[in-house]
Parts: sequence; structure tokens; C-alpha cells
Amino acid sequence: MAEIIALGCGLVGEYVINELIDDGHDLTVIGLEIPDSLEGRCTTIKSDALKYVETINNNSLIINMLPGEIGNSVRRILLEKKSDIVDLAFTIEDPRKYDDLAKENDCTLVYDVGIAPGYSNLLIAKAIQELGELEECKIRVGGIPSKPDNNWSYMAPFSPSDVIEEYERPARIIKNFKYIEVPAISDLHEIDYEDITEGKVQTLQAFLTDGLRSLLDYGNCRNMSEYTLRWPGHIEKFVQIQNQGMLAGNERSETISKLIKEWKFIKNKEEFTILDVIAESNSKKKRWIVYDEGKDNISSMARTTGLVTLGFVDEILNGNIPKGVFAPEEVQNIVGLTERITTKLIDNGIQITESF
Repeated sequence: MAEIIALGCGLVGEYVINELIDDGHDLTVIGLEIPDSLEGRCTTIKSDALKYVETINNNSLIINMLPGEIGNSVRRILLEKKSDIVDLAFTIEDPRKYDDLAKENDCTLVYDVGIAPGYSNLLIAKAIQELGELEECKIRVGGIPSKPDNNWSYMAPFSPSDVIEEYERPARIIKNFKYIEVPAISDLHEIDYEDITEGKVQTLQAFLTDGLRSLLDYGNCRNMSEYTLRWPGHIEKFVQIQNQGMLAGNERSETISKLIKEWKFIKNKEEFTILDVIAESNSKKKRWIVYDEGKDNISSMARTTGLVTLGFVDEILNGNIPKGVFAPEEVQNIVGLTERITTKLIDNGIQITESF
């Protein structure tokens, strides 16, 4: 089995690492904090990832699961060391700027390998392949507690700082085949998911966020946008503290520290993840709903995101992805790739509904 180095072991990382160990791979895990579940199961090194990557001198497969800015800072170093990379670190920077470097060093980097971006990209590419040029694509995604509360009705499965950045950064969307920027958390609307999830989820709110990334360059859809899903009232509460100036000036650090505590992920609290992808041409429409409530004390976001990451690990280990830097939609045409990742999700109990 392959030797794999995992950078970061948060909520998703812990799940990915445990699954790879169960599959018989040798893992070296690098992180400032190492979950107890990993002790004795793999090699663990408590270290700053930036310092550690400087010491890598072999051709191990790297899984980059670090928080955004840190995850972005290791990419060039790893490619210079001729490492293949499965990259989950979400940053506004475009990793494709390293394409020439990856090819020069005969290595591969595939990025945005989560549920959205990630699996959503594969579905959009599949829709374009099957329906041709699209008039409208909408992606809606969220991971939230199963029941709303009287506070934020939210707990962050990823870095809360990355969530705050997502709420503040202008959203890039495609309108009439051109990408434009619109204010973050705009186009707020409600959508009913009760029928789709057998009555377990009712009305959620959706608002624009900057999640299309590489899909902005895909060029086969007239209008495309991505929305974050939350319980009604959540984003209004965030806007309120924005309007009060609590995320500006000297108050910003204190407010962010407070939100990190209030959005802390509680492992034994019931929650779910939902991804809703709608693609329409002039004459046809396709819709996919991906839904999970977690299993065996593993969160739904860890499962849905982690299984897609694991799918791309399989693809690189099997030599299916060529040398260079790729977004998921750019490798969707590899025979069977989307079907293999879909099967991995379904085989692990993720509910996927496809309608026409």
C-alpha cells in the first residue's frame, strides 16, 4: 500500500486518515493537535506544517487538509519536491498557477476535492456533458444542526475563520456567460426541502457566497451561482453584528474569537449536510440532492467531504489523473471517475437523489 502524508487532522482530516489506515495505507500525520483516535494507528508528528514540509524529501502522496491560508502556502513547496497532492485547502488563490511547475516536476495536484466545491463540480460537468450548453446552474450547500436554536443555529465543521471570510468576500457568479462580483450574502431566499428529505428538513435560507471558483472559467453555462444554506435567521444575525461595526477595527479580533467559540462543532449533536445542484438547458433539467445525517459519531460534513477526498486519493494512486494541476470538473471526463466517486458515497450510506 502507498505511503501517504496527511497535513492537518481536523474534523474532516481525522475521518480521511482513519479510513486510509483501515484500507491498509501507511500514514504520517502532521498537525499541531493530533486526535486521540489516531494514536498508535499511524505515525504522528506534532509540528507546524510549514516547517515540516521543508523536510520532505520523498515521493509520498500528500493530502493537504490545512486551513485556507496555511494550506495555500505549502503548495509550491510540495510541488518543488515533486509530490503528488490531493488538496482540500480552500483559498481564493487559484492553484492552477502552479500547472507548469507540476508538469516540470512530473507530479499532480487536484484541488477543491470536497463536497462543494468538489463533487458539485463533477455534477455540473456531467450535466454539461449530457445536456449541452446550460441556461442556468444553481448550487446550494450547507452543513447545519438538525434543529434550529435561539442563537446561531450553526456550528462550523471547518475553520470558523474561513466561514467568516466566506460571509464577507464578494461572491463571483456567472451572468450571461461573464463572471461578475456581487455582494456576499445577497439574494437571500428560502427553499423548502421537506419533500426531498422525507420530512426531516423543512425550510432553509440560501444566500450567495463565493464558492464557484474554477467553475467560473468553465464557459458552458449562461448563468451560474452558488449559495450557502442555513437555518432562517442565521445570516441576519451576522449582518447585524456587521452593521454594528463589530467586525471592523479594534473590535474585529474579539468578535471573531467570540464567534469561534459560539460556532464550535459539537460532535454528539445531531446535524446534516445537504447539497442541491440544479442544471437546466433550454429543453431539459437535471437535479441532484446529496443528503447525510452522519453515522457512527462521524459528522455528515466529515463523511460527505471526506469520501470525495478519498475518491480522488484512489484516482491518483491508480494513476488515473495526468500530471499537472486540475480542478474536479477538468478530470470529470476520465472514464468512470464520477461514477466511482458517486459509488463510494452511496456505498457509505450517503443519500443521492437524481431527478429530471
